[in-house]
Amino acid sequence: LAALLALPTASAHVHGLALLDVALDGGRLQLDLEATAHDLVGFERAPRDEAEKARLEAARRILLDHARLWQFNVAAGCVAEAPVLEVPGTPEGGAAKANAHGHGHEHGDGQAQEKTHGDWRVRYRFQCRNPEALRAIDTGLFAAFPAIESVRVQLIDASGARAARLGPAQPRLVLRP
Repeated sequence: LAALLALPTASAHVHGLALLDVALDGGRLQLDLEATAHDLVGFERAPRDEAEKARLEAARRILLDHARLWQFNVAAGCVAEAPVLEVPGTPEGGAAKANAHGHGHEHGDGQAQEKTHGDWRVRYRFQCRNPEALRAIDTGLFAAFPAIESVRVQLIDASGARAARLGPAQPRLVLRP
């Protein structure tokens, strides 16, 4: 299942729409999120002033805070690995990885290049001790980023592949009834 997530997916750069690929393979859960820079920080270029730099950094912190964005029922026993964030237009794609304290660090000098138009990508991985108890995934994405109006979901698990759509009024992805 994880190999299927590695295949490139067609993505359109559409403001207000984020894409989420979800794979559950045994006890391994992977969430791959893609959203426009506009929806995350309000612009798609290099930051022009300190306020825009602060918005960029705040978005990075939120995206690397897996506990704020993804909630599971406790019985599933899901434990997060460090998420990986890719920001276009920054050195090495702006890859940042959360450390044990939940703070990220950048690889490269951290200076944004002039062109940052594009989508940000974040990969979240979890190990679940009791995956059969994992019934749903709740997201705080809409509260954290109000410009995201909808999330198109592709889900692959032991029962096959299916699609779903999440929104502010429906922030729960049901995996099993």
